[in-house]
Amino acid sequence: MHSTNMNSERGREIHGRAEQARESGEFLESLKLLDEATTVYAEDKDYLGMSEAQSSKYLALRHLSEKTNERQFLILAKFAALCAVEMAIASGDKTALAMPYAKLGTAYRELEQIPDAIESYRKAIENFEQNPPELHNRPAVLLDIKGHLYTVEYMNGDRSALSRAEQIIEELEKTDEIAYNKDVWLSGAHMRIAGILKDDDPEKAKVHLQKAKEIIDSNPDLKLRTGQWEKLAKEF
Repeated sequence: MHSTNMNSERGREIHGRAEQARESGEFLESLKLLDEATTVYAEDKDYLGMSEAQSSKYLALRHLSEKTNERQFLILAKFAALCAVEMAIASGDKTALAMPYAKLGTAYRELEQIPDAIESYRKAIENFEQNPPELHNRPAVLLDIKGHLYTVEYMNGDRSALSRAEQIIEELEKTDEIAYNKDVWLSGAHMRIAGILKDDDPEKAKVHLQKAKEIIDSNPDLKLRTGQWEKLAKEF
């Protein structure tokens, strides 16, 4: 199915403000702006914009869940991620599929629906490799998604996935991705490995936890990561 997709400048402008609000920790404000952006995107027939707004909504709801310890927000986040995938499919633009599938994978992982998470991450990687997303077509982005996949494969009982996840960290370190993204993804990769090894190999888990902390401490822009790290560290 292919639909004509317009580009809504008004929608993008509101969407941009929603992204800034989320990055500043104003999650409710971000959600309000995203509903507004979604309505404007629909008026302007920008279906890709609508899909991307749902992906942003997923992120805002996920952060809200972290902040409030409220699992219900994770359920809402999962459905926002599902909306993003469905709308991306409806847009007819195959390059729009990889990133929503990656976010859906994470939504499933957070809800401990691990087989669904594996399937979504695999679809994300397949779409990325076959129809690279225009704005995200960089080696580090694909490595980050693969790192997420290997973590959930480990959680699903595939012990060989650990070495693949660790290999991703080495490869990510060599990329020339901008510092902020690289630090977010590297700290996230270390934290995910720390999380899955907490019971299986506590010593190794602590090494990864410490490495994540060093990255976070060295970059004052990683505000959201600091809170996530503290929450994870309490589990040790």
